[in-house]
Amino acid sequence: MDDDEAAVRERARDSFARMARRAYEAAHGEPVSSAPRGIRWRIEPKAALSLALALALVVALVWWSARPLDATTVGADPVGSASVSTAPLVIDVAGAVASPGVVELPAGARVRDAIGAAGGLVDGADGSSINLARPLVDGEQVYVAVAGEHSAGSVNVNAADADALEALPGIGPVLAERIVADRAANGPFASVADLERVSGIGPALVARLGGLATA
Repeated sequence: MDDDEAAVRERARDSFARMARRAYEAAHGEPVSSAPRGIRWRIEPKAALSLALALALVVALVWWSARPLDATTVGADPVGSASVSTAPLVIDVAGAVASPGVVELPAGARVRDAIGAAGGLVDGADGSSINLARPLVDGEQVYVAVAGEHSAGSVNVNAADADALEALPGIGPVLAERIVADRAANGPFASVADLERVSGIGPALVARLGGLATA
């Protein structure tokens, strides 16, 4: 064995020993005790290099698992969160309330909030005609009927213009325009219940239109 080969092997042994010491200290949290070097390992340089790389990977994994958490990631939603609108809601409150008119409410408000902003129900109001827990849609009309209220005629949702549609309870300017636009894009409504295909109109509103609208 020439001097160059002996030097390479010596450096490989020293590197291997240092990596082993670091891996042990990282895993056990205490230094390796200094002991007299007795046995001198015989190892080929390529094998020593492979072992050193393996130990380096072990050290990296130990360090990674023991690292402190980034405060900015604690409690973070791994899949992200949906964008939620915080814009205020503009609602037209009509019918049997103390102060009918347009009110502005925070996002997430419900029908009961709109009625409260309009002064509350008046005597004779038909509270069963509305769902107080329903979330509001920006631009809609909340209409509170008087007990025993009936319409003089029915509004044909396939023929009425936006102004005529606004006469229906719960249909404000925005919903009226949506009905007209949907009708133009998708054809006539097969029934009053078919109005549910319009954004902002659900089963509760359709139920309020019974006897007041036709298709």
